Amino acid sequence: MSTKRVVIVGGGFAGLNAAYTLMKRGITPLLLEAQERVGGRGSGEKVDGFSLDMGAFVFTSTYDTAFRLCEELGLPLVPSKMKFGHYRNGRWVTTTPDQSLWNFVRHLRTAFTMGFLSPSGMRAGSRVMREIRRQAAYMSFAGDSPLAEIDDDESFGDYLKRLRVPENLQVTLRGPLEMILGDPAPAGQALMRAYIGETMLHSGKVYMPERGIGSLSEALASACSDAIRVSTPVRRIVVADGTATSVVVDGETIEADAVICAVPGTKVPDLIPDLPAETRRAFGAVSYSTGCRVVIGLDHSPLPPGWHGALYPEDDDTPLLLDRCAFLPACAPPGKSILDLLIGRDRARELIPLGDDEIKRELLGAARRNAPPGSALPGDDEGLFFRVYRWEEALCMGTPGMLAAMANIPGQIAGHIDNLFLAGDYMRVPSVNGALSSGYSAAVKAADLLASRGN
Repeated sequence: MSTKRVVIVGGGFAGLNAAYTLMKRGITPLLLEAQERVGGRGSGEKVDGFSLDMGAFVFTSTYDTAFRLCEELGLPLVPSKMKFGHYRNGRWVTTTPDQSLWNFVRHLRTAFTMGFLSPSGMRAGSRVMREIRRQAAYMSFAGDSPLAEIDDDESFGDYLKRLRVPENLQVTLRGPLEMILGDPAPAGQALMRAYIGETMLHSGKVYMPERGIGSLSEALASACSDAIRVSTPVRRIVVADGTATSVVVDGETIEADAVICAVPGTKVPDLIPDLPAETRRAFGAVSYSTGCRVVIGLDHSPLPPGWHGALYPEDDDTPLLLDRCAFLPACAPPGKSILDLLIGRDRARELIPLGDDEIKRELLGAARRNAPPGSALPGDDEGLFFRVYRWEEALCMGTPGMLAAMANIPGQIAGHIDNLFLAGDYMRVPSVNGALSSGYSAAVKAADLLASRGN
């Protein structure tokens, strides 16, 4: 084992995979996590035989690093093509991601309602699809995705205007993004189109560990348990003469031969005052959505048979509904189910200060106003249990040009602080896979640096 010390700051997916990768290289790092448990936005929780996800909940088809880790850690993946209900123009229509001609014919009414069959919608929709297919090589969340190469100063909202996408179709394209990310209009066009491209180019196929994404962070934490120290917030990463020498925690300074900083992008500049000026400017482009999630254990299925979820793209107050056990039955005891209610945007900011019971009541009440036909949504006081999870910083979105700016950071730091490495979703295409991939890359670079200097 190496006698050199690598300190990892932050125990989310990026930090955990950095620690896991280093341990495979024969280096036991020290991972410092401010909270009482590691996992961050990829955490899970077990309640009375139910497996809950607190944050992230799905892998798309190009999550290469996540797939590799699940295979290494013995976590079976469950594939799914989700069927969603959409409440549009006062009525419910359903969609499946299958792009076959027969599926299109079966859903003509849906296509019309969602704006695809008007003359302007057909023209604009065709342009959007042609551009995404033409740039298919970039539309990926893989660890080596070249998406940053087509990131520019155009926002997603301006992109839709440039292609003259009519408002009804804009609602369709924005709807799923808004429910999870918040308002996508100010975000960079490249990242938002990548989300759409994942559905179009891979027929909407998604994957999840059979007991949820929280099981991946749990498995990584178990594999790295000897390296983890929780409830230890880092106050500063000390840099002297172009070298990261130590990290400062309450009452202690911990010396380091290399440091991997794996905290949210908004916290990096304060943690490392000695960053190059151009790097600090780049971090100004990083932003996150706000999210709120209510999870309710039930003794029945909450949504219509065959539905995985329900969307309300025209209503800012109504959450996305997910029947978790429709695609992950192993997450609940036999005969039981889990209803997830997720909301972002300004509504999440309004809800976060409220108590758990009030948040549950608000979101359930909004969902019941226009409940899906044949659903069995619980009352305010019903359910076997419930949990509320609040995320002031949920998903990394960023302003136009963020991906391109972040791609330059490793080179900037390498010429300024030679043993400091950054890891986080913002260092790749923002996603669970981006966080995992960046943690792996940072760990490999740190290990190679130490090897070049000898033990």
